Amino acid sequence: MPTSHAVILAAGFGSRLQADEGHKLLVKIGGRTMLSRHLENFHRLGVSHVTVVTGYENEVLARAIAEGEKRESITVRCAHNPDFKTSNGISVLAGVDDALANIGEAAVPFWLTMSDHLFDPAMFLKLRETFAPAYGDRSDGVQGMLVVDQKLDSIFDMPDANKLAFDKAALARGVAPQDAPLGAIGKDLPEFELVDAGLFWCGAGFAQALRAERDARGDCCTSDAVRRLDARGAMAFWDLGEHLWQDVDTPEARGHAEVIAGEWR
Repeated sequence: MPTSHAVILAAGFGSRLQADEGHKLLVKIGGRTMLSRHLENFHRLGVSHVTVVTGYENEVLARAIAEGEKRESITVRCAHNPDFKTSNGISVLAGVDDALANIGEAAVPFWLTMSDHLFDPAMFLKLRETFAPAYGDRSDGVQGMLVVDQKLDSIFDMPDANKLAFDKAALARGVAPQDAPLGAIGKDLPEFELVDAGLFWCGAGFAQALRAERDARGDCCTSDAVRRLDARGAMAFWDLGEHLWQDVDTPEARGHAEVIAGEWR
């Protein structure tokens, strides 16, 4: 089935950013809201349904989305996660469950991103031409893909970045990190090869992995799904190459985002 659905996680407090706009999804970079940028990017991938998962002050965000800028080709729906203080995997499942109830089988597979991640629009054209044809119609094999970045010198806030380390024996044989078995994923890794850019393609197995982790320990995050899927050879990593991105979660990061978004214009 073609990937026509996307989930945007926007349930958090956003306290580190201290934005006048309130929610990160309403923050303007280069004169355009993050929501507008996400919708444009997903439009390039053929998405027709977007689920925004809300949490903190959900009614405020849902109203702003309903009254804000839209794309005629994309239906935007809000799904509330009352447990938004838990890890982000709970929000992913809230979005998937709402979409399954309202748009049916088109809910899976789906694209997934965080509300505060800004991406070079040209990256989505590359995704459409390379990754999407290979995996967008598949129902078996690869069940998850994470966009990664190996340009470590370009990461604005490395301590806050989610890092990936890969099997050293495979790397020693000359295997590219994104093609090697995953060793570890997390923010506090002392050694690593790639950084998580916060954009996923998710098959049914991705949601199943989150549910399994939640059932096992009462909580789950996207990194749990990555670990579980990679352990059975069902996870892919897609290097974004020369394209830039930015996690807009502090005033300083927002300033940096304005700079790189200006170059895209």
